[in-house]
Parts: sequence; structure tokens; C-alpha cells
Amino acid sequence: MDNLPHEINHIILEYIYGCRKNNQQIFNKESRKNFFKITKDCEKIHIMRKDLCKKCDKKAIRHVRMILNNLLPG
Repeated sequence: MDNLPHEINHIILEYIYGCRKNNQQIFNKESRKNFFKITKDCEKIHIMRKDLCKKCDKKAIRHVRMILNNLLPG
């Protein structure tokens, strides 16, 4: 991937790196820079023994929090 232009390399790495919760290998400095650029809004949250992403799994997090709020006495 050293011979490809930076724009094409970035497009290819967008397909590889979807979210930070999936630990994938970073193979060089350029891919590391692109990984952090692509996943800058991702943040791992651990809810009910599951790892969810704050950005990518918004609906699932909202659903789980609604269930947890309904289970609380009050």
C-alpha cells in the first residue's frame, strides 16, 4: 500500500476501519493516522457485558438505557 496515492489509501482504509470498538491491526503510520481520523467520534461503552460504540450504536444504547430505567424502582 506504499505505492498508492494518499486519497486512494484513505478510501481503502475507510472500508477496513469501521469503529474503534473492533480492535483491528494498524500496519503503518499512515494507516494509524487515518484510523484516528475516521474513528474520531467513536467511544467504547461497556453496558450489560457488551461493548458498544457511542456513535455507531446509538439506537442500541438508547434501547438498553430505556430498559434499565424501567427496571429501577421508583
